[in-house]
Amino acid sequence: MRRPLLAAALCVVVIAAARLHTEKASNVPSGYISTKSLEASCELLVTGQVYQKDENSVYLKAVSISDSTANGQSAGTLRQETRFKENGRTYDLAENLIFDVDAASEFPLGSWVTLRGVFQPFSSASNPGEFDGEVYYKTLGIGGKLKKTFVLTRGEGVWPVREWLYQMKTLCKKRLYDVFSEKDAAVMSALLLGDKNDLDHGMKDLYKKSGILHIFSISSLHITIIGMGLYQLLRKGGIPVLPAAAAGGILLVMYGCMTGFGVSASRAIGMYLLRMLGKVLGRTYDMLTAWGVMAAVMTAGNIYLLLNGGFLLSFTSVLGIGVVYPALFSEKAHHMGDRMGMSKIRRTGIKWSGKFLDSLRQSAIASLSITLTTLPVQLWLYYEIPVYSVFLNLLVIPLLKPLMVTGILTLVPGMGFLAGMDGLILRLYEFLCECFARLPFHTWNPGCPAIWQIVVYYILLSGVVAIRYHQKEMKKCQKGGKGVSVSVLCLLVVVMGIRPSAADSVTFLDVGQGDGIVVRTASGQTYLFDCGSSSRSNVGKYVLMPYLKYHGIHTIDAVFISHPDKDHVNGVLELLSLGAENGILVRQLVLPAIEEEEREEQLGELRQAAAKASVLQGRLLSVNYLSAGEAWDCGSAAFLCLHPEAGFVSESPNGYSECVYVEFRGKRGRDCEKWTLLLTGDVEGRGESELLEELKERGIRDITVLKAAHHGSRNSSSEALLSQTAPKLTVISCGRNNSYGHPHRELLERLEQIDTYIVQTMYVSICSSLSSNSL
Repeated sequence: MRRPLLAAALCVVVIAAARLHTEKASNVPSGYISTKSLEASCELLVTGQVYQKDENSVYLKAVSISDSTANGQSAGTLRQETRFKENGRTYDLAENLIFDVDAASEFPLGSWVTLRGVFQPFSSASNPGEFDGEVYYKTLGIGGKLKKTFVLTRGEGVWPVREWLYQMKTLCKKRLYDVFSEKDAAVMSALLLGDKNDLDHGMKDLYKKSGILHIFSISSLHITIIGMGLYQLLRKGGIPVLPAAAAGGILLVMYGCMTGFGVSASRAIGMYLLRMLGKVLGRTYDMLTAWGVMAAVMTAGNIYLLLNGGFLLSFTSVLGIGVVYPALFSEKAHHMGDRMGMSKIRRTGIKWSGKFLDSLRQSAIASLSITLTTLPVQLWLYYEIPVYSVFLNLLVIPLLKPLMVTGILTLVPGMGFLAGMDGLILRLYEFLCECFARLPFHTWNPGCPAIWQIVVYYILLSGVVAIRYHQKEMKKCQKGGKGVSVSVLCLLVVVMGIRPSAADSVTFLDVGQGDGIVVRTASGQTYLFDCGSSSRSNVGKYVLMPYLKYHGIHTIDAVFISHPDKDHVNGVLELLSLGAENGILVRQLVLPAIEEEEREEQLGELRQAAAKASVLQGRLLSVNYLSAGEAWDCGSAAFLCLHPEAGFVSESPNGYSECVYVEFRGKRGRDCEKWTLLLTGDVEGRGESELLEELKERGIRDITVLKAAHHGSRNSSSEALLSQTAPKLTVISCGRNNSYGHPHRELLERLEQIDTYIVQTMYVSICSSLSSNSL
């Protein structure tokens, strides 16, 4: 075996992945308790050691909590070997905690702290595509946050070196803000110090959509400039290998401590230390072996890192450079390029043309190799990929090294004038990102890939790599072989873009206190019925659009607004303003056909938003009005509006809520058991009475799924309506601990009487997605 250490390291990673898959990793060590056993919003008395901090947050490890509720009692001086015990039992916590502060400088790194605070767990994803805070922080070993904290004591045990490094980071950041504009200082702080707290959200989104957000990760380039730069400088000065390697390693470890030892920084610094160890021992450095060793070491310490996006992207990027790039890069062509370049020099005197073209070619192949290797991971994490990122990185990365070097030099007194050069580079970055964003098809969004697609993709990619290596060994880089490789590489993209035909389905998004319903038909239509919330902010940006991207939905055929209350429309307004830049097209907006004199006052904001969206998406977004009796058929499903009557007048917007009845009958109207759906908005009072009459006149009864009106209010979904519809399943969309007390007990009792199965969106861990296969 050529790389036995790599094979052993990969076995460790595979075992860690198996443990994670079987959920054995969630077992809490003996003698500890997990944050999962703690009630949300419970008050805790906590002791912990400060191991990390930023300007407004402090991170505690070795946390112990007490069940004592005695106020005002102090634990005294705290040391690592001491656990305070007041009146009650003390428990050691398996995870770390965070709490917010006004001044982090008051909490030196390494010191022990006792405080009282209210525990808040991180929110988990309750909708497909939504960011999962609980999982993300679990990968960092953090189990929750303390709010409304009151510090009782600050103890001993300060780490002087790490605290000094933190103070140095603070001084460096202050210096950056002194010499740069506020906007550029935030970018340079992220680039040099790993501090992304002040990054402008617009700038971050621009870099992310362009595929260059990776420049903010402390990674190999930083290591090359800082660690390898010092090592080579000392070696040129005649310093022996051991002290030169030690100096570079110590500097990098200190830099890692200062920047917080992020995932990519830990990987890069670890690989550098292994490289230096090889030089000291006189052994050949093998990048893949070092890569495997660091993967094993890091996952052995925390197997949840296998769920961390930064970890996956960092390690697959190295795999692209270490495995795919050597396979795709042709040494024969490389040397031929050199010879051609040299002959050109002799003929024309253009000294560096051959080397420049060859360097550009190498960079393009390296960028392509990283993209090919990380593609499934990017789609798994973000559901889309910037199409032109390979080319944009060719322009961005060459300028990154001078940007960093001059940025470091600006920290030196008297060198602040270099900030002007960095400012020009950053403006160029913005200009390039905006130019590439204007190109057609700048983003490819096939949605989240299935596991089988990822497996097939990597099998095919491995096949291409194996073929290319075999060709090199046999010295047969023939056109035919290259053609096969190119064909397979194209097939890789096709594999990731495959999506099975959609079934008739309805998804009730967990938007908190509000409504958000997506209906998809087997014949290919996507309809949105309301989207808004009065308890969660930015549900359009953080709930609806991630859901659409997760499923690879690029077009919404119609958005239906039941009525204009904010808990039904604020997410729609976000969609209309942000949809175009996220590659989501809305074809039409359908509003209730209320009295014409009231339309401007009640629905004017929505009409204006539709007009602005038409400009943004470069295509007319039509506004239509829907009234009882109007119907349409899309092949696999038939839709019928039951309320309101045209020109309906109501004192409350709830009264004129659009009510739509849907009959699903499968693709081409056959080979599938029919099922029905009734969407009711917030209809109540006279509006519900007219809905009931319409149901009776049309003989609609015994429906499959009912969306309970008005989030489960006692004043809606009357006994008469429930008796007429007799739903098999009733969905109540409301937020946990909402101020309205929804769903009201009176409604729940009425539902229990008709023996319907009740689902409440606030209690499900993932949104209620219903289809013909699940009913």
